[in-house]
Amino acid sequence: MNMNDITVLFLGPEGTYSHQAALQQFGQREDVHVNFVPTQSIPQCFEKLENNLSIDYSVVPLENSTNGQVVFSYDLLRDLMHASTERKSNQIITPLEVVGEQYVSIAHCLISASRLPKEIDPLSEYKTIKIYSHPQVWGQVNEYLTHLKEICQGTKFECIDTTSTSEAVSKIMYEKNSDTTTLEIAIASETAAHLNKAFILEHEINDKKGNTTRFLVLKRRNDEHVKTIGAPTQDRDFMDINLMTFTIKQDDPGSLVDILTVLKDHSVNMCSISSRPYSKGPKDTNWQYIFFIEYYYCQENINWETFYKDFDLKCEAWCLWGTFPRNERYYK
Repeated sequence: MNMNDITVLFLGPEGTYSHQAALQQFGQREDVHVNFVPTQSIPQCFEKLENNLSIDYSVVPLENSTNGQVVFSYDLLRDLMHASTERKSNQIITPLEVVGEQYVSIAHCLISASRLPKEIDPLSEYKTIKIYSHPQVWGQVNEYLTHLKEICQGTKFECIDTTSTSEAVSKIMYEKNSDTTTLEIAIASETAAHLNKAFILEHEINDKKGNTTRFLVLKRRNDEHVKTIGAPTQDRDFMDINLMTFTIKQDDPGSLVDILTVLKDHSVNMCSISSRPYSKGPKDTNWQYIFFIEYYYCQENINWETFYKDFDLKCEAWCLWGTFPRNERYYK
């Protein structure tokens, strides 16, 4: 592979919101050639990046502004920390690190394989309308579909699940329907429509506007080749973020408070905290947790070496996943 080539994994197929996140992060690069490679699952995004040296980056969904955590990604970060053997005192050094973030607006579109005369007006002329999309989409467009059925009262609607919104568009484009009384349409992203050369009947049909998914950009830790051609720089007026995971001593009263007090004592501004179930082995009891925190990383007025020493004393184990710039889309 040419030294000016980089390969980026994303949760496929092409046209998904994960693909959009990868394009936002790397699609405007002019100094390198970017190969975008879809994978079938989030675990593959981690596994292939860790074990395949031809892969440089991986883009994975982390959370949604409406639905919250993408638990697959949280649990894979947890499991990777648990499986890592490199340590410095209580700090665990994982083989992967976080180097960036992206925010993708979830704006669903109503899509057809061919252009209709008056966008959605002719829909009532069909006896049956089959709508393809990912199962999660139905709850996000419920009000729109209710309205659509009201204006097409003589039409039978069928909602058909697909493995992704991109697959929904592929189905209506490449599985031709010979029944002229039936219309097959899809609900997917604008990107999926453009990639498949489909036609958008209506934009932003999701019930709640402003729904956004956050993605993390991962690479192998200490991979010098990747560092030299890393993610593009942006306006440095935006602050850097640190992502950290840690576990506490079980049944030690105040242990979580003690750790959070370290942040307060060092004037470290924490911007998020969440948790997931955590078990180190089959003999461990239930109801143990790993905590995920993010905090602003500022070079001024904070002695970070002392901060991490104090943090290390209070944790059972911890991992610093990386420092990365807050993406400008966070503020939109």
